[in-house]
Amino acid sequence: MGGPPPAGPQPAPGGPGPAAAGPGPASGPEPDGQPQPPGAPAAPHADPSAPPDDRIGPGDDATAATGRLGHGSQRYGHLRAAYANVDGDVVGRDKNVFLFGEGPERLWPLSPVLAERVRFAYEEAPGADEARDALRRQRIVILRGPAGIGKTAMAARLLIGVCRGPVYHLDSGAGLGSLADRLDAAGGGSGGGSGSGSGDTGSGIEPGAGFLLDRPADAANLRGEIHDRLQTALMAAGATMVVTVADTDLADSDLLSGVVDLTRPPAPRALVRRYLTWRLGAQEAAALLADPEVEKLLAERVDGRTSCKAAADLATAMADEYQYGGLDAGRIRERLARQGLETFEIWAEGLTDPFVRAFALALAVLNGLPQDDIAAAARALLRRMDAGLSPAEPAPGEPRYQSVAPRDLLALPMRKLLVRLHARRVAGRNGGTGSGAGQGGPGDGVGAGRTRGTAVTARPAGVGGPGTRSQGQDRTQCLEYQDPAYPRQVIAHFWSQYAIQDVLLDWFGDLVRERSEQVRVYAAVALGGLLRTSLPYLTEGLLSDWAFHQDFRLREAAGYALATGGRDPGLRPEIEALTDSWFADRTRPLGQATAARVYGLGRPAAGHGRNIAALARLSVVDHMKVAVAIGDSYSDMIAADHALAPLVLSVLRSGAGDPPARPTCLLAFLIVASSLVVDGTRPDMADGDGWPALLYLTADQPGLREPLLVLWREALSQAYFNKQAQGVLRTWAGLAEADDKLRETFMAMVAGIVHGDQRSAAIVRMCARDWTGRDELAPLPVVAWEVGKVLEREKV
Repeated sequence: MGGPPPAGPQPAPGGPGPAAAGPGPASGPEPDGQPQPPGAPAAPHADPSAPPDDRIGPGDDATAATGRLGHGSQRYGHLRAAYANVDGDVVGRDKNVFLFGEGPERLWPLSPVLAERVRFAYEEAPGADEARDALRRQRIVILRGPAGIGKTAMAARLLIGVCRGPVYHLDSGAGLGSLADRLDAAGGGSGGGSGSGSGDTGSGIEPGAGFLLDRPADAANLRGEIHDRLQTALMAAGATMVVTVADTDLADSDLLSGVVDLTRPPAPRALVRRYLTWRLGAQEAAALLADPEVEKLLAERVDGRTSCKAAADLATAMADEYQYGGLDAGRIRERLARQGLETFEIWAEGLTDPFVRAFALALAVLNGLPQDDIAAAARALLRRMDAGLSPAEPAPGEPRYQSVAPRDLLALPMRKLLVRLHARRVAGRNGGTGSGAGQGGPGDGVGAGRTRGTAVTARPAGVGGPGTRSQGQDRTQCLEYQDPAYPRQVIAHFWSQYAIQDVLLDWFGDLVRERSEQVRVYAAVALGGLLRTSLPYLTEGLLSDWAFHQDFRLREAAGYALATGGRDPGLRPEIEALTDSWFADRTRPLGQATAARVYGLGRPAAGHGRNIAALARLSVVDHMKVAVAIGDSYSDMIAADHALAPLVLSVLRSGAGDPPARPTCLLAFLIVASSLVVDGTRPDMADGDGWPALLYLTADQPGLREPLLVLWREALSQAYFNKQAQGVLRTWAGLAEADDKLRETFMAMVAGIVHGDQRSAAIVRMCARDWTGRDELAPLPVVAWEVGKVLEREKV
């Protein structure tokens, strides 16, 4: 998101003005980032023109905001994974980024659906042996043939059989010349390789990896010299590549030595038999193929055809019908009559049972999250789909939906449901996730361990070393669609094809009020994906109301949704204009807080500097929720790009010298310091796993050290948040207690803080005494002793 325009009203220093709340109940006093416990009484609505509890200052809100160790890193991980469900334009969970040359080349793992089929239901076509031998010798093969002959399946089969590493699907729009340059630079053409596939290339290309480039858009520009460069780079990296092209795509005779022509598809009946054997078992497949009705279907739909798709479509339809009530040739013919439609539409419209539909939508919104969360969301949606709506304006106390007789939720076992939805169970990777992940209490300094989207190292202060992880979460059962494209397709299908928008928006509203931050983030990002087709409908009512709501969860959801929509360049100007209007409205600080979150999460066309400048200007607003939103937004920026840390801390340091902005900047610094932790998702930072991110980055970014020391001195010595600053320092010390390397870096920072500063030295000395005091349940004797030695050495 871009910052606000130069013209227009700007927030006045210290003048929050009235805060208009949107409709709906307030959540009561909230430490932003932690919802009220269920049943807690709501706070009375005070005059918002000058709410004393909302002015910036020490208190429970500040303690909660600065006491969430690793929360910013974890939140960013949730966002990355959620973005991947909506538009695939990020790296989340199983998606990977490799730095090729000057920029990132996004690589998607081979579709699990395709990989599974070619492993177990593939019928080899004539020419496969020749292609396999050529791939082993040359590292790159061009499969050429007419459409429908099975080039993609053969390419996937070749790569799965030959490669000893992962197989990735390249974007067909990738320029071949550019790809050759990047592979050449990364794979060792510039000295980054390690020979023919042994060891680490040092380039980001995994040894033994395979790349499938299916029907490249610029295949006509493929020339012999580009082919040779690709081949050299692949050999240096120990990688392989298969390119599929149509009969008429190639325009250079120098490429013919690397071409394998496919002239005939696999035997269609053999393909059907193999697929049915995989899906049903050998005995049932043989019995089914002996059925006279099946023989008629084969004669009608397969015999005499040269397309593999016809055989695959028939085999899929036969297996599905047989598994769900017995084979009916009439139903199969009806299904195949819609062959011109997209496969997804056929599947989606076949979900006729309301519970299956509800579960499909819940899985699409929460794809990859624990089964318990998805099942709960599905039941909540089913209640809305089943129930009759109350009057448009219900009386006070009247429920929004009338109750109906409950359904039999035991009618369909999960294993059958997942088959029907083309979904699967997966373990909670990287330690799993679960309901309430990251929901430690205010100031407890406890995170939730690793999550699927990011591997946050978060533990009670002073307990365990960098290898410590939350135990018992690896058994979390998560669910996900087999095809990564299904989540966004399912959401768009139900939104656009059925008149249930009000029902869905009510359901989204409940999801974003969940205690589980993962559920809230995923739901808000999924809602943001709908902005592409429904921007006015969603922003003029729902999101504009949420942006000014007293419940911070709704404000956060509005920010996530708009930031998601802003990833689309076509929507960005309208979303920027809406966000800028909230930013400039000094009478409504809650809207300014929401705008701050959009700035922190957005992708500005003009670069992050403009957004950082907008947050700096907003720092003069004397409102607690605005200050916390600014701190969270700076955390999001650094989590997304660690190179922004020096710029952010320099801006905070400058703001700390400006009296109107000082409280916000000091609180924002403490939020960043506590919420960002180095995690296991970045191989280049593996040696700092579990470190406070700002402390780790000082080694690689020398410009970060000086503003970091100044901000620590200010935070510890100023009366605004000195208690919170001591708490964050204690958290950092707890992480250093059992980690020798971290402790050494921490002590160097302490020496810089106290150097020539008697006041800071006195505060640090007092903190060290408290860390080993009688009332300390988790003492830090090693760190306290070494702090004492540092103070002696500095003579302060």
